[in-house]
Amino acid sequence: MRRRWLKITLLALILAAAGWWGLPWCVSLPESLSEPVESSPIYLARDGTPLRHLLGEDGTRRAMPVLPNEIPQMLRHAVLAAEDKRFDSHGGIDLLAIARAAWDNARSERIVSGASTIHQQLIKNATEKQTRTFQVKLREALQARRMAMTMPRDTVLAAYLTRIPFGNNLTGIRAAASGYFHKPLADLSPAECALLAAIPQSPARFNPLRQLEAILPRQRAILDKMHALGWLDDEAHRAALAQPIVIQRFSGGFAAPHAVDWLRGQGAGSGRTTIDFQLQEHIETIIGQRIAVLRGKNVGHAAVVVLHNATGEVLALAGSRDFRAADGGQLNGAWEPRSPGSALKPFTYLLALERGFTPASIIADLPVEFTTSTGTYKPENYALRSFGPMTLRHALGNSLNISAVKVLHELGGAKVLLERLQQLGLSTLTEDAEHYGLGLTIGNAPVRLLELTNAYATLARLGVQKPWRLVLGGESAEKRLLPEKECFLIADILSDAQAREMSFGSWSALRLPFRCAAKTGTSTSFRDNWTLGFTADFTVGVWVGNFDNSPMQDVSGVTGAAPIFRDVMLHLHAHRAAKWPAQPAGLVRARIDPRTGKRLTPQAPPARLSREDLFTEENLPPVASAADYDAQGRAILPREYAAWVRSAENWLGDLVTAASEELRPVLRITHPVAGTVIRLDPDLPNGGRKMLLQAAGSSAVKWSCPTLKIEFDAGIPFVMLAPGRHEFEAHDEATAQRVRTFVIVHEE
Repeated sequence: MRRRWLKITLLALILAAAGWWGLPWCVSLPESLSEPVESSPIYLARDGTPLRHLLGEDGTRRAMPVLPNEIPQMLRHAVLAAEDKRFDSHGGIDLLAIARAAWDNARSERIVSGASTIHQQLIKNATEKQTRTFQVKLREALQARRMAMTMPRDTVLAAYLTRIPFGNNLTGIRAAASGYFHKPLADLSPAECALLAAIPQSPARFNPLRQLEAILPRQRAILDKMHALGWLDDEAHRAALAQPIVIQRFSGGFAAPHAVDWLRGQGAGSGRTTIDFQLQEHIETIIGQRIAVLRGKNVGHAAVVVLHNATGEVLALAGSRDFRAADGGQLNGAWEPRSPGSALKPFTYLLALERGFTPASIIADLPVEFTTSTGTYKPENYALRSFGPMTLRHALGNSLNISAVKVLHELGGAKVLLERLQQLGLSTLTEDAEHYGLGLTIGNAPVRLLELTNAYATLARLGVQKPWRLVLGGESAEKRLLPEKECFLIADILSDAQAREMSFGSWSALRLPFRCAAKTGTSTSFRDNWTLGFTADFTVGVWVGNFDNSPMQDVSGVTGAAPIFRDVMLHLHAHRAAKWPAQPAGLVRARIDPRTGKRLTPQAPPARLSREDLFTEENLPPVASAADYDAQGRAILPREYAAWVRSAENWLGDLVTAASEELRPVLRITHPVAGTVIRLDPDLPNGGRKMLLQAAGSSAVKWSCPTLKIEFDAGIPFVMLAPGRHEFEAHDEATAQRVRTFVIVHEE
C-alpha cells in the first residue's frame, strides 16, 4: 500500500511539473505585448519637465515607454509593496497568494482579496476585454507563467508600468508622475512613489484630483509595508509619512504655451524642447509684474526671448502678458512682425565700420532732406533737435535718427542694409529696397522679435551665425557671416554707458552691474518699443506694446522694454558670472578729439576735449593738426555747422567754431535736377539718350552711377540713358562733400 501511495505521489509531482513547465508553452503571449507603445504628443522642457501633454487617439495621455533601467529603486519597491511583494521570487503565478486569497474569501463568504501578480495584470491589460470565465482566467495564468519563463523581471515591470492606467486619462507611470506631480520619475519622493503605486488598484476610487484623502490610507499602508519589508528605513519611513502630498491640477500641462503652439504649428511632434522650465516661469512672472506697473500708460503686452549664444537654443519664449488674456493673449509677440524702431541701427553702423568708418568718424547730425521717388524724406531725432558733430560711437550710443539715415545714405542706400538683414535671417523683409527707403535703418519695416534677437546673438558671437532652435538635440550648423573685429567694436559701443548718456542719462535701466550690450527701439507714435542686448553667454530680446496696435502713452524702449530686459539679465547672471566676448587680436586703443574724430598724438596740438576709443590697427583716424583748431583752442568745424554753432542746440558751446563760408564752397549738382523724368525720343540725336553731368562748387568732381557707365566727351562727363531709375553721385575728395541726384527714364 505504501509503495502504491509513493507511486501516486510521484505521478502527481510529475504531472504538476509537466503542467508547471510544459503547459505554458501551449499558449502564446498577447501580440500587443510585442507592439511598440506609442506615446501621445508631449512637449517637455530641456530637463524633462512636461510643458504640455496632449491626448492621443485613444483619448488618453501616454508618455514614452519606461525602460527597465529608468525605474528608480524606491518606485520599484512601492509598486511591489502595493501589488506583488514576491514579484522577484514567484514564477508568474503566486501560489501562496492564491492560497491566502482563497482562505480569506472562504472565511468572509465573499471576495475580499485577490492574488493577481504583476505578470497576470500585464497579461490582462494587453488582452482585449472579454467575459471573465474560468477558461479565460486559466489561459491568462498560463500566459503569465510563460511570460515569467521567457522575459526578465525588470522588463515585465517596465512593460507593466508603461501600460497600466492611473486615472484622469493618464496611462503609464511616466505620464502619472508628470501629470500629478509635474516631475520626472527620478525626482519622485518615497511618499509620492507610494501614492502613485496606490492608484492602479482602483483609478476611479483613488482619484487624487477629486478626493486626495480617500487615497492617503492606502498610500500610508504601502509605506508601512515597504518599511516592514526592509525597503524603507525608520527615518525615511517617518519622513515619508509626514510629507504633505501636493497634487498639481493637471490638464495636460500648459507651460510655455506660445513656444509649444509654435512647434505644433510647424508640425513638430513630441519631444524635448530647449525651454528652461524654471527660467520660463520666472520670465513670465517678470512680464506680469512690469506690465502691471505700466497698465496706466495703455501698455497691454510684452514678449521676451532668451537665447543661449553657444548653441542658438531658445531657453525661454514668452509671447504675451498672459496666454489666457482676452485682449490678444494667444498672439505670439515673439513671432508677430512689429516695427523695431532704432533696434536695427547697429547693423547700419556695422556696415559703415566694414567700409572704412571708425568709432571716431564724425557724422554731421544736422537737419537734412532726401528726395525719394515718393517725395521728400526728412528724418528727425527722438529729441526733435540736432546734435552737430557726433562720433559714430556717440551717434549709435545715443540712437540718433538723422545720423543713422545719413550713414545709410552714404553707404549706398537701403539696399545694402536690406541684404545684410536678410542674411541675418529677418524673413519678414520681403519687399524691395525702394519700398523701405532710408527709413529702414530706423525701423520702418516689421520684423520678428525671435529673429532679431538671433541677429543680435550673431553680434554676441562676433559674427558667427547660428540658427535659433526650439527642439533639443543635434548640432546647429554655423558660419562666419560678419567680420569679427567690427562686431566687437559694435558690441563695445552698445555696452558703453557714457556713449548713450546724452539720450538716456547716466543711470538708466540699461546700466547693469556687469558689462552688457543693449539697444532700444521705439516705433512711430509709441506703438512698439524694444530692448535687445547680450553678454557672452546670453542674448535677450524684449518687445512691449499692444496687439491692437494702439499707442502707448509716452512709453519708450528705455522705460517700457528696458526694465524687463534688465530684470531678465540680472536673473540670468544671479548665480552665473557675466562674461564678455574676448577681444580679438588687431584692436588698439587711441585717444581722439570727439569734436573732430582725429587722433591725438604727442606731436598733435593739445586738445581741450578728448576721450579714448578702440580701433582696428589697419584703420586708425587721421592725426590732428594745428589747422583743426583756432587760437583759442576751439575745434574748427566745416562750414555746414555754422548755423548749428550759433544755435541753442550747440551743446559744445565755445569748444567749437565753424569755418567761414568762403573757406568751403558748397558742392551742388546743377544737372540733372533731382527727380527729372525723361522720355526717350527716337527723333532726337542719339535717341535723346545722351545726358551731360554738371556740378558747381568744385573744380575736381568725381562722378559715379551704379546703373550707367560714366563717359567723357572733351573732358565733360556724360551718360547714355536707358529706361529705369538712375542715381548719380558727385564727390569732392578735397572737401569730402558728396551730393546725389536721380532721374527716371521712360521709353517713348
